[in-house]
Amino acid sequence: MSVPALRDPVPNTPGAPQKTITELLTQWADLTNAAIAATGDTDGWFRGPLQNGKPWDPAAEEVSLPPCGTVGSKAAHQVSNGVTHEAFESDPHPIADKLTAYWESQGFTVVRTVDWADGKGWMDIAIRADRPDGVQYGLTATTRIVAIDVSTECSTDPSIDAWAEEKTNRRLRTEIPAPAPTASPSAETPKSDAGGGSNEAAEWFGF
Repeated sequence: MSVPALRDPVPNTPGAPQKTITELLTQWADLTNAAIAATGDTDGWFRGPLQNGKPWDPAAEEVSLPPCGTVGSKAAHQVSNGVTHEAFESDPHPIADKLTAYWESQGFTVVRTVDWADGKGWMDIAIRADRPDGVQYGLTATTRIVAIDVSTECSTDPSIDAWAEEKTNRRLRTEIPAPAPTASPSAETPKSDAGGGSNEAAEWFGF
């Protein structure tokens, strides 16, 4: 099974072009699909925790935007989230070794931070893979699950804040119900400021 080639990294230094949110989302999807392909099994992957039961779908754009230091004097963020799969076998070492070899071939520095067994059949491995441009992978492989976390480069592009605000506003409009109409003794009774401004307040919540 062929593994898709990743896009060339862009140095994350002051003065260098900063990736837009669209470019970061594309990079995150590419990185995630590449890691999935490298496992040799592209079926049965879920976005987020396995128990949530949400099949892997990059178009859902269910990601976080953690801060990742600064680029020059500007605060930077990266796109981050993970995928999970039921364990391919009870021993996590083969999948950990396979992904280690793949990430090293792609220029990542790979460190195994955990390799533990309780002597009763449970095994747990954790791996971190870092690329010079700031891209990161994390692997948790146990007797029960394989979880791959993916983080893109950092960027200060203003499209990141605009996208986050739009996503928050959309969620709030979906989650916050419109106020129920109340009976008025008179058609001339003025409306309160709070009732008339509820939508606007909801749209700007948290900003």
